[in-house]
Amino acid sequence: MVEDRIKALVVDDEKTVRDFFKRLLSLLNLDAMEAEDGHKAIEMVRKSKFDLFFLDICMPGLNGLETYREIHKLDPRATVVMMTGYAVEDILEQAQKEGVHSAIRKPFDINQIKEIVNRVGTERNK
Repeated sequence: MVEDRIKALVVDDEKTVRDFFKRLLSLLNLDAMEAEDGHKAIEMVRKSKFDLFFLDICMPGLNGLETYREIHKLDPRATVVMMTGYAVEDILEQAQKEGVHSAIRKPFDINQIKEIVNRVGTERNK
């Protein structure tokens, strides 16, 4: 059933990253949508429920942690994975203290993404 699919939102200011994730998540049988910044992501969360978020940390406007905080206010049960290509250990540490599920680094490890998706699917079906 379509409604049983995990619904994911990829938030990154880089179109190539969004395109990569949309393709990969679709191949993993997820319903994937995208947003180019934190403001757009928050707007989308207000209109629709998502099971899984992939948020870039370094974005213009709202950064990933700020975006996470707003999403968390709207949906405290949301599973959020932070993404980064930078050395931002302090932000990652703070994000995990605030409840972020995990973090992945660019360039991405497809197996790591698959493991996260599998964990979310398992947790969702409990």
